[in-house]
Amino acid sequence: MITFLQKKRNSFFFKLLLSFLIIVMISFIFNLLSFNFFQKTLRTEIIKYNKLTMSNTVNNYEKQFRLLDDITTNLYVGTDMSILKKKNSDFIAMNSLAAEINAILSNYNNLNLENLFFYNSSLSFIIDKKGLNSIPEMFENSYINADYNADFWEKQIEEDYHMRIFPAARFQKRNFNGKIEDAGLYFPIIIKNVLQKQSYIAAFINADAIYLNSHFSTNDLFFISDDKGTLFFNTPQSKAFTNYKITRTEQAYDSSNHNYYFYQKGEKSNLIYINVTPNQQIASTVSRLSWILLILFALSLVLSLLISILFSIRFKLPVQRILDSLQMMNPNFHLRSTIREYIQIGDRLKTIINSNQKINQDLQMKDSLLKTYGYWNKVKNIPLGSKDMQSLIDSTKPFYFIMFQLQSAHPIHETSQDMQTTAHFMEIINLNIQCSFIQSEILQIERDLIVAIIFSENDLQDQHKLTETLHILTEKFNQQEQYYITIATNLRLQNPSDFTVAYEETLEMIRERKLNADIQIITKLSHVQNRFQIAPPELMKLSAQIEAGNTADILQSIRRMLQRLSVNGIALEYKQMASDIISQILLNLMSQKIEVGELLAELTPYEQIKEFVSEEQYLTFYISLVEKAASLISIKNAGKDPIVDYVIAYIEHHSGGDISQEAIASKLNLSIRYMGKYIKNKTGKTFNDYLEDVRIRKAKIILMETDDKIQEVANKVGYHNANSFTRMFKRITGLTPGDYRAQSWRSPFSETDGEITHRIAPHIDDKDLG
Repeated sequence: MITFLQKKRNSFFFKLLLSFLIIVMISFIFNLLSFNFFQKTLRTEIIKYNKLTMSNTVNNYEKQFRLLDDITTNLYVGTDMSILKKKNSDFIAMNSLAAEINAILSNYNNLNLENLFFYNSSLSFIIDKKGLNSIPEMFENSYINADYNADFWEKQIEEDYHMRIFPAARFQKRNFNGKIEDAGLYFPIIIKNVLQKQSYIAAFINADAIYLNSHFSTNDLFFISDDKGTLFFNTPQSKAFTNYKITRTEQAYDSSNHNYYFYQKGEKSNLIYINVTPNQQIASTVSRLSWILLILFALSLVLSLLISILFSIRFKLPVQRILDSLQMMNPNFHLRSTIREYIQIGDRLKTIINSNQKINQDLQMKDSLLKTYGYWNKVKNIPLGSKDMQSLIDSTKPFYFIMFQLQSAHPIHETSQDMQTTAHFMEIINLNIQCSFIQSEILQIERDLIVAIIFSENDLQDQHKLTETLHILTEKFNQQEQYYITIATNLRLQNPSDFTVAYEETLEMIRERKLNADIQIITKLSHVQNRFQIAPPELMKLSAQIEAGNTADILQSIRRMLQRLSVNGIALEYKQMASDIISQILLNLMSQKIEVGELLAELTPYEQIKEFVSEEQYLTFYISLVEKAASLISIKNAGKDPIVDYVIAYIEHHSGGDISQEAIASKLNLSIRYMGKYIKNKTGKTFNDYLEDVRIRKAKIILMETDDKIQEVANKVGYHNANSFTRMFKRITGLTPGDYRAQSWRSPFSETDGEITHRIAPHIDDKDLG
């Protein structure tokens, strides 16, 4: 160590650092002496500040008392008081005195006066800002206080003094409803004149207001007393300190509770004003400022040392950075120097290194893009036309093919952040697969599909390793609750030429995702032969139930469909069924000219089902959707005309028999022609059109639910001739009754008591067709 210092002592760095350290030590000694001096004088300065604050407070209070004395003295020598002295009953002088009182209250806001009044023992009333006021009214309604009642004010006539300030008290007043409420905290003050023994002038000064306007301190520990210790005023915070006995002037320190008492006696009022400053506050102020100075002092010392060292090495550092960048061929170095020669050398060096790196990066980017595009073409079975591309991809080794689907849990709220999240998933997949399989490629082939191609020659060993890797990925994906993740792979090696086959197989596995929110790993196809779909007869039956607005029947049909879906539990089938039912409901509502905007508000039903991951969610959705649709149908039906309602109800109940327009019109006391026009205007259909619609609708239900012959069906719905029935049925439905029945029986399934059973269509004779 000594040898090293001897070698470096003549260096520029060492000598410059030593010079800085000498300057730092001089500064350290100076600041240390200043700090010691500050600690000794700070407490003295705080005490001086509190004395000055106390003096200002006393001056403010006493100034207002002197001013009040001067004002009342002027009142005593005024004309009105002279007149009242000679003649107590001069009402003109009384009113004039009341006006003077109001003028004083208006012009001397700084006195904090609440009221000023003239009291005469020979009068049953007083004179204040309101004019003439009876003594009971004054002290039993306007200024109520047990200590300052009417007897108190009367006794003051007998007392011999010029001016007396009484302890502040809380007064109350009676409002116009007779309720007692707070009036304020006032100092009662009486000023007498030696020439008028039977009267005096009294004032109420707002104690809270004069305190706020006169006392300016860092705390509210303030109270006022007299020489005998009588408390005249105190703040709520000072209540615990008012028992202290004043023994000296200006200040005292109470060692029992560690408080400083600053006090001063007023020349005019002879009251003693006391402000309490806890020693803890002074000590904490001193301590706080001492710590601040100490921290600043320590920081200045540390910064001085750091600046000395940094400034000493700044001449060496740029050269060292240039040498390091040349060794590492790194253009992103910072000289952090203002020396012109260093800057010129650094800029030239950066240009050279950047040129070489750009050439290498362009070559790497080109190879990466060609490689990704090549595997994309192999997966999509597109011929590779470029020899460069063919040389970059490996098509000679067997491989595992894995597909990841990232489905957002809230697809209707997708944002640009989803692209960043997909990139994050690719990083996780790439990192974990590359750790286990060096020869692998990760591709994003769709917005929500990521593919991993893992080349392998050891089937059993790599198969076990692949299974472990997928479970590790599953644990990491479990932290991504905003996505439903499906992983599909066939745990067997694929032939080098089967890229497209592997892609289509895993894509089909993805479509077999079960209905739940868990991360699913699918390793084989279920090969389900009969995918679920709603048969046309089921849709027709559902349409009829929706048109009738029968909520219970609709939901019963939907529950039976859901029961069939639960056999395979494939999420895609649930979504397809929901889309079909939504479409059927919307078509039925629009065919009835019902506004469907309420069902499409904010989130359409198609958007809502994108987030469902359980059968309970679908069922809750169906119940809500069906109830809303039924409500819309009910509202439309509720708005129908009474005449139309009667005609429609009559047709519904008598559609199987002969219906006479004349009979219905007679019941309504209308002409046939007027009734026909009325129904046409209200419904948009003629009487016969509506009658045929009702009969054909009922005929469709009979055809689907019974084995009755066509003639029997025609008779049940009011047609005596099967040919007429067949023509009308085909005109309205586009099918003959026989074709309609055959189509309804074509479905491979039928529901009976919630169980799935096979159904055999009955034989239909040619004569049944009429």
